[in-house]
Amino acid sequence: MGTLKGFPTPPAMVRRRQSRRTPHATRIFMTACVLMGVTPASAGPLDDPHVGSLGFSGPTTGDLTAVYWNPAALGMLQGNQFMFGASLRATRVTVDRAPIDPMTGLPGGTRGFPSASGHGFEQPIAWPPGPGGFLGVGAGVARRFALALATYTPFSQKLSFDVATPTRYHLVSVDSRQLALVSGLAIELTDSLQVGVAPGLLFSYGHLVFDEDTAIDNPSTAGVEDPDAAARYDLATAGTQAPSYFVVGGIHFRRAAWEAGLAYASAPLGTGGMVKLAMERSQVTPPATATTPDLCSLVGHSPCVSGEMSYRLPDLFTAGVTWHATRHLDAVGIVRWIRYGSYDQIKIRVVGPSSDRLLGSSLPDQLTLYRGFQDSWDMRVRLVHAPLPWFRWSGTLRMETSAVPEANVNAAAVDGFKLEPALAVEFTLGRHLRIGAGYALTWMFPVTVGTSAFNPAAATACAAAAGDLSLPACQTRLAGQARPTAAGSYKMLQQTLALMTTLGF
Repeated sequence: MGTLKGFPTPPAMVRRRQSRRTPHATRIFMTACVLMGVTPASAGPLDDPHVGSLGFSGPTTGDLTAVYWNPAALGMLQGNQFMFGASLRATRVTVDRAPIDPMTGLPGGTRGFPSASGHGFEQPIAWPPGPGGFLGVGAGVARRFALALATYTPFSQKLSFDVATPTRYHLVSVDSRQLALVSGLAIELTDSLQVGVAPGLLFSYGHLVFDEDTAIDNPSTAGVEDPDAAARYDLATAGTQAPSYFVVGGIHFRRAAWEAGLAYASAPLGTGGMVKLAMERSQVTPPATATTPDLCSLVGHSPCVSGEMSYRLPDLFTAGVTWHATRHLDAVGIVRWIRYGSYDQIKIRVVGPSSDRLLGSSLPDQLTLYRGFQDSWDMRVRLVHAPLPWFRWSGTLRMETSAVPEANVNAAAVDGFKLEPALAVEFTLGRHLRIGAGYALTWMFPVTVGTSAFNPAAATACAAAAGDLSLPACQTRLAGQARPTAAGSYKMLQQTLALMTTLGF
């Protein structure tokens, strides 16, 4: 692929590494300080499948995006390198709920709903930072070591529906982000084998809005879905939270025209993958029929409600193979196993003013939002062609299985089998600067939910049994599934535009 910095040419790699200049310690320290002082600018319902770039990154890529894909590939860094990337992602979701029986709330009746549209736009210029950005700096040290620092957003979800949407009991809006700050180290064990590790901090931010049906367990009104009986929960953190810890580790092997990489990224360590957020800027609005329209009016200041939200994040396995078919053409295959299976519930607890008598009585102060995710597989094939020394392009086809079983799909967790074609180009300007751009279109096969995992009749049955947890209805309620049904059809279309700049110095 030539001798430009960052282009993989394994047969000459050892010679280049032996001649690589050792950076001065002062330069490394100053570069690290710059990275730590800069404010940084998303596959499944949470995952960003394009961390670093849209058409060139992977577990065998010898650039700074390796801190996410496979830290062992950092060992191919030549000299010093700085990377900055930004991506814009627009998501459109359409939800057509199935008609329900107005007496039971179950599908199959005469009460219909208007179509609901959800929109999400993610970009890196935001506070708290992310998503959609990548910032990294690194250097090769001596002959067999490479160091890097980087920040990116591995998990994010942003979607909002119209305020009067029929999806209100599952989602009105969500803005969830996890910002990673990592350091990477790669060691070349032999001329063909490298290992690497990238421990990091994960800073979380969340803002979630949904409605709670306060009459769902009343036998006389259950299933009606009366907006006047809905309480609005608006829960938000006050900026990013104290970090959790995770680690990415990997190996990289090359021989002749072949390269292979394998990496593992852990969920948050020491907590069983759990993330806990202090929802300090929260508000609970009672139903329109309540005598107190605003809890904060009792104390004269807002916000007056706080709480805690907890959920689990997945861990990931990534494998990739690159075949350097010719001097100008590479064929790449990448597989990711995203272990969403533990992401089954979001647990929420809220606390209001001491003078309030609604929370914990007519308004629940402990809620469970059922997710019930399953593991998903992300598979992609890619061709990278460099017809000119200063230009290369790539074409990628990505396929991803659904992270949400059909029965569990709802407005807050829309997912299905997806196809994504993508194109990317990269130009080399002079000896030290590369600029790349890419575009991807993600199309989800429409999902039709007939038998929904959510059953409002379970709430009524559990209330009639005085909350006896030995009964299936109460177990359903405990799991967060005794909510209005999510039966209906779901469609999603997503577009991503990414830009990346790489500077060698």
